[in-house]
Amino acid sequence: MARAKRGINLRQFAERRGWHWRSTYRDIETLRDAGVPVEHAELGWYGVPEHWIPSGTVDVKRDELLALFVARQLAPGLKGTIVGQALDSLWGKLSTPGHQPALALGDDSWFLPRAAGAIDYGPHRVVLDTLREAIRERRALLLQYRKADGTESERVVEPAFVHWEPAEEALYVVAWCREREASRTFAVHRIVRAQVTEETFARRRDTVADMTTAFRLWARSKTERVALRFSPRVAGEVRERRWHATARMAETDDGGVLLEMEVGAPEELERWLLGYGADVAVDAPASLAARIHERHAEAAAPVRLGVLRAGQVDRAAVPRRRARPGV
Repeated sequence: MARAKRGINLRQFAERRGWHWRSTYRDIETLRDAGVPVEHAELGWYGVPEHWIPSGTVDVKRDELLALFVARQLAPGLKGTIVGQALDSLWGKLSTPGHQPALALGDDSWFLPRAAGAIDYGPHRVVLDTLREAIRERRALLLQYRKADGTESERVVEPAFVHWEPAEEALYVVAWCREREASRTFAVHRIVRAQVTEETFARRRDTVADMTTAFRLWARSKTERVALRFSPRVAGEVRERRWHATARMAETDDGGVLLEMEVGAPEELERWLLGYGADVAVDAPASLAARIHERHAEAAAPVRLGVLRAGQVDRAAVPRRRARPGV
């Protein structure tokens, strides 16, 4: 009755199961006495109000279970963390035979996600637990942080929230850095040590608001205009996506597209733009345009291998490279 939109025809329901139909009417009265809100919609038909489910059961639909399955597949790096364990526990409760009828997905699922090469956060569980404690209690953190180049620093931060960035397939903590006196984003897997201090803090609204300026991760209080001119060859895929909340697109005379945004840290776009090669030109800001030009020039420079003596190169050991179009 809880799952049927119209309810059930009590007599037909009993006959299909080989029960005496009069006994099912007595069952209806027993259910009502137990507090189940059974409604008599029309002659012979009984049901319960929409969205009502029996106490102690969970009315999980097949597509809802599929959504949980997908979430677990797309978060392989969280295995071993409190979030990953909670996902596994929830999956076990909802997919165990007997708790819910016909919920096992089997091999006929129409949606199969591919787990990407995410970072394994199992070894970083202590850091994640410390972050959660500090955020919940709004207490400052003493961080020992190692950058990608290996340099380490120590600083006190006021953590706001932990953020999953799909493009980087990694977790980051957004915090107010007292050393920089600004919002900063720290990769969780690069935090060597995190210690909760006794000092509490009031949550800064700017820390959360500044994230809206980030292209992906680098938040700033001020924004700069970014203007990118994409060629007709890639214009279609650029139009398909919403790159930023402030994104504006306009058609160019050659069939390409001009993408304009107001972002907090234009330098964050560097790697993304390099992937488009000669199919994108940076109109603004000038500093980003110069950096992209410099990186393309470095990529096009001859490979220097087989050094014999200082300043002398074995030309035979240098492989010939075909020039990349547009570089």
